Amino acid sequence: MKSDPNRSVSVYSFVFKSYFQYVYLSKIQKRIFSKENYEKRRIHFLKRKGIETKHLFFALGGVYIKIGQFLSNLFHVLPEEYLWELQDLQDKIPPRDFAEINKRWEIDFGKPMTALFESLDTNSYASASTAQVHIGYFQNRKVAIKTLYPGIEDTAKSDLGTISKVIWLIERFVFPISAKEVVDQLQTMIQAELDLRTEIKNLKTLKHLFSEEKDYYIPDVIEELCGRHTLVTEFVEGKKIYELEPEQVASKRNSHLDKLIRAYILMIFEFRFFHADPHPGNLIFMETGQLCMIDFGAVQSISEEETRILERILVGAMRKDYHLISESLYELGAVTESLAKEELTQIVKYSLEKLNRILADTNHYRNLSLDTLKPGDDLRFLKEIQVGLKRLLASLKLPPNFLSLHRVLALLLGNFSYLDPTRSMIEYAEKPFSQIVLKGSTLKKLWRDEGEEFITSLFSLPKELNDFLYKWNRGEFQPKEDYKLEELKLKEIFTFGSLGSLFFYFGMYYAEKFWKEPSIIFYILSGLCFWSLAKSSLSYWKSK
Repeated sequence: MKSDPNRSVSVYSFVFKSYFQYVYLSKIQKRIFSKENYEKRRIHFLKRKGIETKHLFFALGGVYIKIGQFLSNLFHVLPEEYLWELQDLQDKIPPRDFAEINKRWEIDFGKPMTALFESLDTNSYASASTAQVHIGYFQNRKVAIKTLYPGIEDTAKSDLGTISKVIWLIERFVFPISAKEVVDQLQTMIQAELDLRTEIKNLKTLKHLFSEEKDYYIPDVIEELCGRHTLVTEFVEGKKIYELEPEQVASKRNSHLDKLIRAYILMIFEFRFFHADPHPGNLIFMETGQLCMIDFGAVQSISEEETRILERILVGAMRKDYHLISESLYELGAVTESLAKEELTQIVKYSLEKLNRILADTNHYRNLSLDTLKPGDDLRFLKEIQVGLKRLLASLKLPPNFLSLHRVLALLLGNFSYLDPTRSMIEYAEKPFSQIVLKGSTLKKLWRDEGEEFITSLFSLPKELNDFLYKWNRGEFQPKEDYKLEELKLKEIFTFGSLGSLFFYFGMYYAEKFWKEPSIIFYILSGLCFWSLAKSSLSYWKSK
């Protein structure tokens, strides 16, 4: 591991060198060489840079490994040739010497590890950014033994100091990025991972929350061997994400991804307590078909109010209610008043319409190119509505838990784009979101707040028709001329038939979305309309 003074120098020199090499490749060599020759050079450059990046992060260690793990899963954005070289950062980090790990145990327990565990493998099973895992047996049970690296607390503190300065420089001289909030949340996240007692608490909490969910498994803890620096759990057999075969049949959904997205919708919207580090090394698919999550150092809670606002944002996106999304973003604290509501609404509308176009036009979600994302269009749009990029960035704030949620979303997108690149994550999320969030075991506050007003505004009857139905139901309507009675009854039949069909259609629509409450309401309205249709038809038949 490099010494502290050399870390920042290594990072800065690598970034500047890579930038100028890329400019030379994309601006000069692209014009000199043939398309086929240039493509070979581009692939070679990306692979070489991937290897160099991996070696740099391995040399730096600590927090930089976390950053590398984050980057290595961005298959939906970064080139595959570059990312494949970073996969070793997930669970092939060079191990520390066993004597260092054993020293922790001797200090904490007064005994070497060999005196506590049977058949202990002194070779590392897995090495992470802050800890190392060994495999052994305890009371005839195979266990995973996680131990923090000696001195990692001081190294992490130094790394966070360097990263804080880099983030400050970016905000000061490049563009605003909510530096204080980013640093605070990053520090909280890393510090939590440096006390394994917190991880034990997180593990027990999630094990309890998932106790009724048969598709998920959380390992058991061997409590007598756990402490601030050590964590021992049962060893779980299974396959990691990149040990699974990507989905090849376009018509077939990946069952592993169905379980994964449902787990996160449950954790965020139902439990309000979520595993914040779903990189492939932390997800194990067991032979039983269950999804097992491990490594609970990065776990975050989210308040009921924050969850409610997220629900409103997602429902606003589903309804294309851009004003509701804008109001929710202000309420969440993600945007300051320096950006006018009308400006934010236009940006939200543009963003969602662009997302819908990408989803409609894209049939492969791994490694989306700049030609697909078209960032130039975004800058032209901002210019049209007279919102500068600098002012937009300055108006954005980092809400609580945003850093963790962003990491979760990015890592999940990477997992999805690898296992099933032909479907968007939204396709997998639609059904469980409807079942868990919009339906739920109890009537959601979201429906109480929004549902009745939505139904009333969308399907309110014209005033004349409403007055007619009210008087007709009370027997107060009397036609002024008898010859209009037949025409009136035909209008009644047509009106009730149309309304009954409309309400029945929306009842089926929401039933398919597993949104129980509005579905029932529409079916009831449909039944009333068809009953009135039958009554009007019978009356008309008798008059004839």
